[in-house]
Amino acid sequence: MNVLDRFLGYVKYDTQSDELTNLTPSTPGQMVFAQALEKELKSLGLKDITLDDNGYLMATLPSNTDRKVPTVGFIAHLDTSPDMSGRHVNPRIVENYDGGNIVLDADAGVVLSVDDFPELKDYVGERLVVTDGKTLLGADDKAGVAEIITAVEY
Repeated sequence: MNVLDRFLGYVKYDTQSDELTNLTPSTPGQMVFAQALEKELKSLGLKDITLDDNGYLMATLPSNTDRKVPTVGFIAHLDTSPDMSGRHVNPRIVENYDGGNIVLDADAGVVLSVDDFPELKDYVGERLVVTDGKTLLGADDKAGVAEIITAVEY
């Protein structure tokens, strides 16, 4: 599976955090996502997979060399911001971005403005993944999780 397809699947999980619960994970959706990732890691052949009651998921990719090499760890978090809904996320792909404003939700007047985010100009010609303007996309840090799992799969 490629990283984009994996990411588009991950953003469908509602992992919005709730700072008021004083729990870890702070919402049930975070554990649902962790359990799905646990199954995915098992299907990819990882070893020593553990998922604890706090939602900490760890696994080992066995070495593919007999040489002595350093161990590398990859870390990402599963929760998303409490500031905006993580339910019913509808990502949209903007192909060959033209450098202009991106209308996320015309009815609500939600626009990703180049004036507010001038760094958008750095991505002219690229493929961008955006939200529909009604929810948080959840790229922080589901993009990181997708990158890690895709690299491990490779």
